Amino acid sequence: MNDILKFELPNDKTPGYLRRLKAFADFQESQKVETSEIRRFEKLCQFLLTYVVEPADKDAALGALLDASKEEIDELFALIGNRAEVPPENGVR
Repeated sequence: MNDILKFELPNDKTPGYLRRLKAFADFQESQKVETSEIRRFEKLCQFLLTYVVEPADKDAALGALLDASKEEIDELFALIGNRAEVPPENGVR
């Protein structure tokens, strides 16, 4: 797949902070109790998709996410965890 994968992360002024915080806590909790590796993987992909803005089509976005390299996924995790000094919009692929 040749889709460009672009992430957009919320900043301190983006509405919905508590909603995102709850979604992250729900994701973490579900990963702890889920016994199926396939379901854990699917939940991980769905969580990461909340940060993908391009491609806009969710099926294409999932395809681009699945085709991403380890380096690209590590970069997304770093962005989500505020561990990287990268602009909120990052054209990775």
